[in-house]
Amino acid sequence: MLLGACRESGTASGTALYVTTEFDPTLLLTQVRVWGEVQAGAPFGPHVLPEQPVRVLSSGETLRVLLEDGVTNGVHARVYVEGLRDGSVVARGESSVQLRDGYEVDVTLRLEPSSPDTFCLGCDGCCEDGVCTPSSRTACGTGGNTCVTCDPQRTDTCDARGVCVCGSNPACSDLTVDRCVGGQCKCGSSGPCAQGQECVDGTCRCTSNSCSGCCSGTTCEPGNTKDKCGKDGGTCRKCSRSCNADRSCN
Repeated sequence: MLLGACRESGTASGTALYVTTEFDPTLLLTQVRVWGEVQAGAPFGPHVLPEQPVRVLSSGETLRVLLEDGVTNGVHARVYVEGLRDGSVVARGESSVQLRDGYEVDVTLRLEPSSPDTFCLGCDGCCEDGVCTPSSRTACGTGGNTCVTCDPQRTDTCDARGVCVCGSNPACSDLTVDRCVGGQCKCGSSGPCAQGQECVDGTCRCTSNSCSGCCSGTTCEPGNTKDKCGKDGGTCRKCSRSCNADRSCN
């Protein structure tokens, strides 16, 4: 599944839904969660897109939901989408559409505030239990959206957009960091970890989450050489003859 997907109109690319999401920009959505079910078929999802909330989404964002081929033409699919802001649901929408086997079909969903208590009309700050509240680190938000509490470990302020951030940077959500210190994302007391490392309890380590090759101590190696062979973040092995293409020893 893709957020911000592109396509050539009318081109067959397998059985799929091409979903357009529309919403009030003041909702400041950072992710969407999509799921649904095909009539007399298996459910799909839920999927959260994008995986990390790195930017505020724009109304009109699109995503593609790939379905299994072989559906009967004309059967209905029900699609549900939730708009998330810093992990909290602030809007919802749903729709149904008839499918065509082997083709994409369009579906447009309008995401509306999930309930009166999570959206305050005419509010410059955020909405907490139906009450307009000035935006702050413990009640972050603007435009009458639901107030959220900023993570004190990975953020240090609520910016003018009503988004929890670390200084002028996004919240420290990357694998290479675990805390916000003085407006900078760090691992422990040091800077971000190197590529191929994960920050674990304030220490940079080579793990299965961060390294597709093999780990030599805290360093992620490609894992395709005789002296350092391996994959999926396992310990590098020294092969007696050679390292195979699948990064196993020969």
